[in-house]
Formats: sequence, structure tokens, C-alpha cells
Amino acid sequence: LLTLHAAKGLEFPHVYLSGMEEDLLPHQDCQEDDRLAEERRLCFVGITRAQKSLTFTLTKRRRRYGQWRDVRPSRFLEEIDADLLRWEGIGVQKSEEEHRATAAEAMSTIRAMLDNAGKP
Repeated sequence: LLTLHAAKGLEFPHVYLSGMEEDLLPHQDCQEDDRLAEERRLCFVGITRAQKSLTFTLTKRRRRYGQWRDVRPSRFLEEIDADLLRWEGIGVQKSEEEHRATAAEAMSTIRAMLDNAGKP
């Protein structure tokens, strides 16, 4: 688990970028052109750390300051070629079997990452 700043210069087999939502990435205080460009560069750093797989996570609703609010996907996701993205969970209905298969695959990936942690 790293910040985008700490990830510069490093690479990992699997990368998860969490909170790919407006007001988080880009941050709500970074809407001016120069600060927005820096947020875009940080996002690029995160994306380019992945060697094998890259997973973005986001939510439809987030609790902020004690209130639930609808959120929008990060504008940076719109800048990625749609053919390179596979959306899951947004308007996609999966069978119970598909949910179990997805969960099993995710757990397998996590176990493999933990088994290989610290190995050269």
C-alpha cells in the first residue's frame, strides 16, 4: 500500500488504484489548470506502475462530512481508451456463479501476491 508519490520509479505485477472519483482524483482542491495537470501526472504514475494488471475502484455513493453523496467517476478514466477498460459492477448484472468466480479469482490473486511478498 503506497501513495502515488511514493510509487514513483517502482513497478508491481498488480496495481489497484482506489477512489478513482471526482474530488478524490483529481482532488477537490486541485481544479486549477496547473494543479489539475499535476493530479493527471500522479494518476499516470499510478497507472504505469502495473506490469500485469491494473484495477481501478470507485463507488457510486460516498459519505462525506456525515452525509451520503452521489459521486462521479474520475475524469481521468474518460481519458483512457474505452477499449482498454472492462467495467464491472456498474449496470452489470452477474449471476451468483459469476460473483463467486470473480471473488475466487480475486482471492487467488491476493494470495499469490502475499506468497510472493518480499521475494526478489
